[in-house]
Amino acid sequence: MRQSRTASDTRAALDCFAALAMTRKGPSPMFDKAVARSVDQIIAISRAYAGDARDGKVDFGIGVYKDETGLTPVMRAVKAAEQRLIDEQRTKTYVGVGGDQKFVELFAREVLPDHKFGEDVVGIQAVGGSGAVRVLAELAKSLSPEVTFWLPDPTWPNHRAILGAVGVGMANYPYPKFDAEPDIDAILCALDGAKQGDCVVLHGACHNPTGIDPSLDDLARLTEGIVARGLIPFVDSAYIGFGAGWRKDAERVQVIADRAPEMLLALSCSKNFGIYRERTGAALLVGKERDLAPAFSNLLTVARANYSMPPDHGASIVRTIFENPELREHWLSELADIRDRINANRTALSLALARIKQDRDWTYIDRGQGMFSLIDVTPEAATRLREEEAVYIIPDGRMNIASLDASKADEVAAKLATAL
Repeated sequence: MRQSRTASDTRAALDCFAALAMTRKGPSPMFDKAVARSVDQIIAISRAYAGDARDGKVDFGIGVYKDETGLTPVMRAVKAAEQRLIDEQRTKTYVGVGGDQKFVELFAREVLPDHKFGEDVVGIQAVGGSGAVRVLAELAKSLSPEVTFWLPDPTWPNHRAILGAVGVGMANYPYPKFDAEPDIDAILCALDGAKQGDCVVLHGACHNPTGIDPSLDDLARLTEGIVARGLIPFVDSAYIGFGAGWRKDAERVQVIADRAPEMLLALSCSKNFGIYRERTGAALLVGKERDLAPAFSNLLTVARANYSMPPDHGASIVRTIFENPELREHWLSELADIRDRINANRTALSLALARIKQDRDWTYIDRGQGMFSLIDVTPEAATRLREEEAVYIIPDGRMNIASLDASKADEVAAKLATAL
């Protein structure tokens, strides 16, 4: 009897599957609904550069430091820290939703030495600086659903992509492309249109893409104007140490934190430690005499829903360097060498362009800070540079000057001049 029921059930199931198959009209419609999207312009240019077999090609595109040979080197201090981890690390278990809290604490103390970690500043390890921007933006939206983010125009292109994915409102304030100083009055005039509780995105140091930073006095006045309007600074600081030095660049963040009752701070280790692929950063909440615990619990919830827990390796490298005075000094020395080379590249390119195109003032390139500067080309001209001269530049004119071989500055400047 049992075998008979089983056979009957099997036949019934087969009949059911056959009936279902007859009603289906083709494959699942999900993938068919997809519309191809354009690749991020920086990524697209990086791919095109990698596939270019021409000698003498120049990569002004993706924002990574390269030496004169075109290599992004691994810092000696980083290698030494990694060796210590290999020798001493005993587990590969999860680091927790907040990540390596010792790393976060040490990083916070480096950048905000006058704030008490756990009281005036709390935070989590994030998946790179981009991940820090993402979770902080999601936190802001969860606490203030109608928040608008005010961005400098221009700014790093991925700011708009990240904030658009979060679903917050965006508006612009003016920022200079080729001038020596930002116009603080014009910025504050634009921010008169913001509503209380909106976030104002500020670059901590080495503004991307212009390389133009306000003076400390202007930064203080700008922050005071932001606070007076009931707005919240959202500071993205990915290049500390690439401008005027580790301490002086960090001082820019401190100037903002000293004046703002609340601040959101995204930090990255990609550039200043050269650990791009390790995706190491921190997302901090800053506010003296504030109860940060409830907001911190919300930040942990956002992180948990995004990626559960961050990777360990990059944060362990940075923590090891910060904890060891000898490694820290070696790292600072290497960072100074990188900064000096970038500054030399700025000077070389500025002078070379001045010799070729004397009808323009190129000193803004030399006065700039960090890896990036802008050049006045159209997207069409940028395309011609890539196709005809093998000079790869972002369509908006952003240049990663760290990629320049200074010995070829005249040759490169002549090619750039054809597109101006």
